Amino acid sequence: MSNVIRPDFGRARRPEPDPDTRRAAEAICLYGEEAGYRVGLVADESEPQGPVLTVFVGALDSEEVEAVAITPATPEGRADADAIGLAILRALEIVGRGRDPEPGEPA
Repeated sequence: MSNVIRPDFGRARRPEPDPDTRRAAEAICLYGEEAGYRVGLVADESEPQGPVLTVFVGALDSEEVEAVAITPATPEGRADADAIGLAILRALEIVGRGRDPEPGEPA
């Protein structure tokens, strides 16, 4: 699945999308919240390649999220998306151990 996660960490970020290109979507699964972020899953049937499942991460104090992984909308894709989402949540838990909690965030 080379089209899911690309090794471009540390490179310049993409420009912010125009407000009219943003879409609202309802999460079909919320994996959890950790270190000031939420991790969840949305289904998207509007992609040119067909229905997909998108794992997202977003700050708790914002309604904006970013896609971090895309899998096919199949039972196997859902299993992969669940594994990815839980791995991201675990990584945030590990990263969050060494910092002070944000106001309103559990200690």
